[in-house]
Parts: sequence; structure tokens; C-alpha cells
Amino acid sequence: MKTNEIYVSNNGEGWDDVLAETEKYANYQNLGHKQKIHIRLLAEELLGMVQSIAGSFNAYFWIEDDDESYHIHLKAQVNMDEAIREALLDTSTTGENASAKGIMGKLKDIFQLCLAGLNDTVKLASPDYYGGFKSYEMGTYGSASIWSLSSYRENLQDESNYRETENWDELEKSIIANIADDVTVGIDNDCVEMIITKNSK
Repeated sequence: MKTNEIYVSNNGEGWDDVLAETEKYANYQNLGHKQKIHIRLLAEELLGMVQSIAGSFNAYFWIEDDDESYHIHLKAQVNMDEAIREALLDTSTTGENASAKGIMGKLKDIFQLCLAGLNDTVKLASPDYYGGFKSYEMGTYGSASIWSLSSYRENLQDESNYRETENWDELEKSIIANIADDVTVGIDNDCVEMIITKNSK
């Protein structure tokens, strides 16, 4: 099943429709009370990230599922003027960016870097960039996966004393990291796509 695609922007356009469509999907799929809370929280986290993206930003939101999981999509076309592009690159250059605090901050930073220009995604091709680099492998829905939360988590676990690190503490406190089974940021032709995956079984 795939829901309607909803146009959203960082000025609040489409937000109420997203939450209504999410609730409609949850009811149609007969999700349990806890699952309904989870899917709404994931949608709200995604909208919170949309709100924090710099410049004039818009994208499409929808939910798609298979036999085992549902996937919350946010897809935006790379099409912006040079001033906005430079502003995004100024705030999305390294994993040490002071504004990229918490998991959602890191996700926003990665998404913005991809949004600023596909040529700049080469900066993500390093284990040092939030440790979540996956590969340019085609994902389930056709986008090339650049970064994934599951890889980020695995890379943290490979570090000695990982449970004492600030990054692990961020994972433990993150709503999206505790609810979602994975989050990926990828490229689909001239679009940037974030997909939040949650197992429904």
C-alpha cells in the first residue's frame, strides 16, 4: 500500500495533512495503540527536521509498506539557487558541525549536504562523516543509499567503550533511533530521499 503524496514545506505547509494521512494509514492498517503512537512520533520527528532546514525548502511525504515494514518517505528535488546552496554547505561541511547535535541534527546535516548538490555527497563517502556511510547501493525503492542509521549504530558498537561515548548517548536519547529500525538518506536521480523504516511485525 502507498498513501497519497503530500507536498510539505519548512513554513508549515502540508503538516496537518501529513499527520492526518499518517493517522488514516494507521487506522487502515489496523495498527495497535503503541504502533499508532510510534508512527505519529516518527512523522512528527520528520516534520521537525523539515522545519529546521535552511532556505526555501519543499518536498513530498508519503508512507509505503511491504509484508514486514512500513517506510516513511521524504523526497526533495535538488533545485536551488546558489545563495541557498552556499548557506547549506556552510552549515553542512563536517561531522563536527556545532549545529548538528543529536541524531536528528546529524540527519538534517546529511540531508542538507545532499540537497545542496549531488557532487558534494562525496564528502559522505568516509567513515569519519558520522560513521554511517553505507555505499552507493541501490535501495529497495530505487534510491542509492548514502547514509544509514543502522550502519552508524554498528560503527559505534565497533568502537571500544562505545557506551561511554557522546554519540552513543545521543542514540540512547533519540526518539527516532529508539523507534525506527532504520533511517537512510539517499539519491534518486536528481532528488534526495530520506526513508524511515519501521518493522510492523
